[in-house]
Amino acid sequence: MQEKEEKKQFRSSYTKGQRIFALVGVVFLILLYVVTLFSAITTSPATPELFKMCVGASILLPIMFWLYIRFAKMFMEHDREKYGR
Repeated sequence: MQEKEEKKQFRSSYTKGQRIFALVGVVFLILLYVVTLFSAITTSPATPELFKMCVGASILLPIMFWLYIRFAKMFMEHDREKYGR
């Protein structure tokens, strides 16, 4: 007697769009750190400005990404309650 193994599929609480947006955010932050490292190595005249922009973006971007994901999740729940999906 063969027993069929049921495969439980992982179901994320985030939509595909939210996951893609988060991945884009991670890639963007990595690129910011690469730009900061490159500007520090080359010591160009624009290095102080690039460093300030990268530090500011490193603080603000994760907050903005978190807010986007939070609002998207909140609006999805609101739509599900409103339209019964």
